[in-house]
Amino acid sequence: MKTRQARGLLVLVAIVSALLCWELAGRRSRVVRLMLSHPSLVARYAKTQHRSLVRAVATTAFESTAGLALACSVAGLLALSCLYVPSLYRVFLPPVLASQVIPLVTLAPFFILLFGIGVTSKIAMAALLCFFPIFLAIWTGMRSIPRQIHEFLTVYGATRGFRIRHVYVPMALPSILAGIRVAALLSVIGAVVAEFNGAEWGLGKNLYLAAKRLEPELMVLSLVGTSIIAAGLYAFVDLVERRSCRWYLGNNRSAFEFGE
Repeated sequence: MKTRQARGLLVLVAIVSALLCWELAGRRSRVVRLMLSHPSLVARYAKTQHRSLVRAVATTAFESTAGLALACSVAGLLALSCLYVPSLYRVFLPPVLASQVIPLVTLAPFFILLFGIGVTSKIAMAALLCFFPIFLAIWTGMRSIPRQIHEFLTVYGATRGFRIRHVYVPMALPSILAGIRVAALLSVIGAVVAEFNGAEWGLGKNLYLAAKRLEPELMVLSLVGTSIIAAGLYAFVDLVERRSCRWYLGNNRSAFEFGE
């Protein structure tokens, strides 16, 4: 407990020190003021424009969350299909890899033309960006199950559905959730990049406008908003793992995390 309090106090001191240095640098340097503003002006801007900022954060958060959920659903269905028919993996892998090497900036206008300027195109973009880590994590986790487990299930005549539902998926959960953690961060990037190319609301549009209008306060607040969304999605996945996967977390993880 004392270690946690000491670390919390250290983090608080570091944050306050960084804000004070930023404030002094912003007041004394015109370059810093133009590029990053300073905390007092950022707070004043947030107070006057809080409604539009909240709406932008809510829009990007919805697009990121929906894109992550869509990617999890599609990746799960494809991975399960590959388990039932292993030859499908060789069919799905080339187009999936091709979708990941194409630059996002070139894909965003295509999605806007296909789905419109609304949130649908942003959700599709976020889903495309975070699909591959989830698919690969599911497939790798299930393929890494020891051969002895397969032989044991074969001896007892377990059906394919029973194996997937009661053995394969639970044993692959550590790998699956690790992939979803990575995808949670990528979904925010996908939504923001899609908003850069046209959106009614969103943090990506705010970042574009901030660069165009030279409004560093809007840029800083938008970056803070994207960080909050990414941290929230990551924390949600971590909470799901802690609540539903205690059987493999045990006490080792807490000892590793807190150095006990």
